[in-house]
Amino acid sequence: MAPVLLGNKLHPPVLADHIIARPQLLALLERGVDAKLILISSPAGTGKSTVLADWLKQQNSPAAWLSLDRGDDTLGQFLLYLVGALQTLGLGLGEGLSELLRQPNITNVEPLLIQLSNDFARLEGRIVLILDDYHFLSDPKIHRAVEFLLDHLPPQVCLVIATRTDPPLSLSRLRVRNQLLEVRGTDLRFDLAEATRFLNGSQGLGLSTTAVSHLETQTEGWIAALQLAALSLTERPDKEAFVRAFVGSHRFLVDYLVDEVLSRQPAALKTFLQRTAILERFDTSLCEAVTGQPTDPGLLSQIEAANLFLIPLDDERRWYRFHHLFGEFLRHRLLADEPDLVPELHRRASAWFEQVGWTDDAIRHAFLAGDDHLAARLADDTVAQLAVHWSSEQFTRYFQRIPAALMSFYPRLCLYHCWFLVTTNQLGAFKTALPILQNSGAHSPEPQTIDAAVVGLQAYVRFHQLDFASAAHGSQQALDLLGSGEQASSSVEAHLVRIGVTNSLAFICLYIDLRRAAALYAVNLALSRQFGSSIGIVNGTVGLARANHQLGQLHEAEQVLEQGLFHFESGSVDQAGTHRTGNVGELHVSLGRLHYEKNQLGEAEASLQWARVSNELYGSAAVLGDELELSLRLFLADGDLESAHTALHRLDRLSAGVHRDDPLMKQTFEVMAMRSRLALAAHLSQSNDSQASVQANRLLAEVADWLRSRRLDVTSPSQSSLGGHDVLARWLVARNEPTEAMQLLERLIDAAQTENRIDDLLRFLLLHALALQSTDREEEAAQALLRALDLGESEGYCRSFVDLGDRMQALLTRCARTRPTPYLAALLGAFPENGHRSLSSEEFQKEPNFRQRAGAPSAEESEAFNARELGVLRLLEMGNTHKQIARELQISPHTVRWYMKSLYLKLQVNNRTEALNRARDIGLV
Repeated sequence: MAPVLLGNKLHPPVLADHIIARPQLLALLERGVDAKLILISSPAGTGKSTVLADWLKQQNSPAAWLSLDRGDDTLGQFLLYLVGALQTLGLGLGEGLSELLRQPNITNVEPLLIQLSNDFARLEGRIVLILDDYHFLSDPKIHRAVEFLLDHLPPQVCLVIATRTDPPLSLSRLRVRNQLLEVRGTDLRFDLAEATRFLNGSQGLGLSTTAVSHLETQTEGWIAALQLAALSLTERPDKEAFVRAFVGSHRFLVDYLVDEVLSRQPAALKTFLQRTAILERFDTSLCEAVTGQPTDPGLLSQIEAANLFLIPLDDERRWYRFHHLFGEFLRHRLLADEPDLVPELHRRASAWFEQVGWTDDAIRHAFLAGDDHLAARLADDTVAQLAVHWSSEQFTRYFQRIPAALMSFYPRLCLYHCWFLVTTNQLGAFKTALPILQNSGAHSPEPQTIDAAVVGLQAYVRFHQLDFASAAHGSQQALDLLGSGEQASSSVEAHLVRIGVTNSLAFICLYIDLRRAAALYAVNLALSRQFGSSIGIVNGTVGLARANHQLGQLHEAEQVLEQGLFHFESGSVDQAGTHRTGNVGELHVSLGRLHYEKNQLGEAEASLQWARVSNELYGSAAVLGDELELSLRLFLADGDLESAHTALHRLDRLSAGVHRDDPLMKQTFEVMAMRSRLALAAHLSQSNDSQASVQANRLLAEVADWLRSRRLDVTSPSQSSLGGHDVLARWLVARNEPTEAMQLLERLIDAAQTENRIDDLLRFLLLHALALQSTDREEEAAQALLRALDLGESEGYCRSFVDLGDRMQALLTRCARTRPTPYLAALLGAFPENGHRSLSSEEFQKEPNFRQRAGAPSAEESEAFNARELGVLRLLEMGNTHKQIARELQISPHTVRWYMKSLYLKLQVNNRTEALNRARDIGLV
C-alpha cells in the first residue's frame, strides 16, 4: 500500500513558552550556514531538537524539517519523507519525485538525487534542510543516498543533521575542506548561567548559587537530567538537602530521577505513561485503545503542561510523542512492572491501526507483540493490494518475519511469496517455498487457483531453463485449471494468477509462436487494465510492442508503447490517490529502440534517459541490459568510441553476474554482449587507423571464442535468437567467409519467413545480400536487397541498413542508380559521411513536399519535420497545452516535451511564441 505521510513529521517541535535563550549557541549555528553540513551529535536529552527549532525562528532562509523515526529506516520511506519535507517550502523542489517514490522496488536513487541537486542549483536564495533524529537510520542505502546528496549540494543549500551518534558519512573529508560545522554535547550542555536561568527562572525553584552549581556539576549540564531534577524538586520542602544528595554518573543519576519523577505521579497517570510508551506517536484515541481506559481529551495537553517530557507534533496539539530518553525509561519500567501485558498492548495498538487503515503499522505492532498469527492474518488481508502494485520492499519485510510453518495456513501469502521469489529470480528460495504453497491448497477456499498457480510457476521456472515446449504446455494447463467464462473465479488471486500465467505464456511464445504471443499479450493487457494491475499493464504493453516489433510492425509497436506511457503519465490513479505505476523504464527503452531503428536518434536518446531515470529506481537487470545495448548503438552513431567501450564493459559485467541457474537470462545477456561486440568491431573496421583495426580483430576473436563455446552449427540453426545463430551469421559476414554465411543465412531466412519474424527476415536478407556481393553474385545480392527494401519502406526501417556500413552503402548506391526512390534517398542520406546530420526515412519522404510550399525553408535553413512534429505544431497553434496535446495525440507528456525541444532546435527558436511565429513565416502552419 502507498505510504501515508504524517504531516507532523515535517515541522519542528513546538517550543515551550519560557525557553532558555542561548544566543552564543545560536550564533554558532548561524556561522555554519555557509558549510555544506551542520552536524549536531550528542547523547539523548541534550536539547538538539529544541535548539534547532529556536534557531529556525531567527532564520530568514526557508527551512525544511524532517523528524525521523524507526519506521523511516528503508530507502523508499526515507526519500518519500525527504521530498515531502522539501515540498513544504513551495519552491518546486523534487517536483514529480513523490510519484516516482510511490512506485515499488526502489534500489538506486542516483537519478532522483541528481534531479534534487539540479532543483537546488536553480534556487535564487539559501535554504536549510534539517534531518532530526538521524540515529534511527541504519540502512546503508540511505547513508549512500545522503552521501551523494552531500557531494552534490550547491552552496545555497545547508544540510543539518541532528543525531545521537555520528553518521557513517565522509565527515573527515568535509572537515579538511572546511565544509563541516560540528556541534557536540559540550556545546549543548547548559553552563552555570543557563542552568541558573532554567532552574530559578523558568522553573521558579529559588535554589542557592551553591545548589545550582552542584546540580550543574553533577549533571554536567545535561538538559534532560536538569529537567528531571526540577520535577523532583518542585514540591520538596528541603530542596538544598535534596540537591546535596545527588552523586554518581549520568546513568545512575537519571535512573534515580526517573524513579523520583514517576513515584511522585498518581498511580493512574504513571500507568498511563508506561503503557502508552510502546507507541512512537499517539493521539487521545490511540491512547484510549491501547490502555483500555477512557482518556480525557485534555489529558495529553495536561501532561505536556506538567513538563513530563511530552512533545507536541502538530500545531493543533493532537499528536504527541515522548522525549526519546523518557520514552526509553518508561518502556524499561513497563517491562519491569508489567512484562506480561506488553504483548497485549501491542495487539491493541495493532487493532487500532488496522481499524483506521494503517495496515503497515498494524503489522509492525503485531510482530512486536510476538503474535505471528496476527501479523500473518493482517499481511494476508493486504497482500493482494501489494501484489497489484508489486511492492517488493513490503513483501520482503513481511515474508522474512512470518515463520514458514505458519505460511501454509495463509494460501494468499504463500501464493504471492512464491510469485515474488520467481519474478525476482530467487529460484533456490522458490524451491523451498513451493511445497508450502502446494500444502496451502488444503486451507484455500479456491484450491483450484492454488493448483493453477503451482503449475504456472513451475512452467515459468522451466521456461528460464530454456524448456520452451514444456513451459508452454504447463502454462496452458494452468490457464485451463483457472477455467473460463462463468466457471472462472472472480477473486483477486484468480485474476492475478491468470494475468501472471498469461504473461508467462506470451513471453514463451515470443520464442516459438510470434503471432500467438501478440494475441496473448493483447488479451493480457486488456485483463490488466480491467483489473488495475500496474505490473500486468507494463508487461502486457512491453510484450505486445515487442511482438509487433518482431512482426515488422514498427508503427503499431510505437503506438502501443505511446498508449502505455500515456496511461501511466497522464495521471491514472487508484482509489487511494496514488499513481498506478510499474517500471516504465521498460516502455521507454522499447520506444527508444524503435526510434533508433527509424534513425530518430534524438528521440532515442531522450527515451533512453527516461528509461534510466525509471529503471535506476528499480534496478531491473533485464531493462539495464536493453539500456546498455541501445546506449552502445547511440554512442557508435555519435562516434563516441570510448563511451561505447564502457557500455560494452558494463554489459559484460551484467552478463557475468547472472547465475548459471538461469540460462534464459544468461544467454540473453551473452547474445546482447556479442551483438554489441560485432557492432563495435564493424565501426572500428571502417577506420584507417591501425590501432582501430587491432581492436576490431580482438573483438572478433572474442566473439569467435564464444561461438566455439556454444558449438553452433551452420546447418541446423535454432529458431530462437537465444541460440546465437544470428551472431554467427554476422560474424561470418564480418570475417568475409561468405560461403558458410550464405549456407546459414538461407536457413535463417526460411525459418524467419515461415514464422513471420519480419524484423529478423529483413536483417538476414541484408546480411545475405552482403555475402552474395562478396562472391560477385551481384544480381542475387540486388534481389535480396530489394526484398529487404520492400519490407522496410512502409515501416521506416533505417539503422538496420546504415549500421552495416560501407558495403551496404555501396549496394544501396548501385540500387539507387537504377531504381531511385525517396526511401533509398533517405537511407543513403542517413550514412554519416553524407552530412553532419542523420535524417530519418520519414523526414526524407516528406522533404520534397515541404520544399514545394511557399516560403518553406531551404535545406540549409532548417531540417525537415516529421509528421508527429507537424501535428504538435498544429495543436500548439490551436492553443492547446502540453497535456492536451498528449491527450489528443495519445502520446505521453514526456514525448510532447521532447517534440517541443526538437521543434525549437529545428526552428532555431527558444520558446513557444517564437516557434509559432517562425512556423507561420515558413508556411508550416
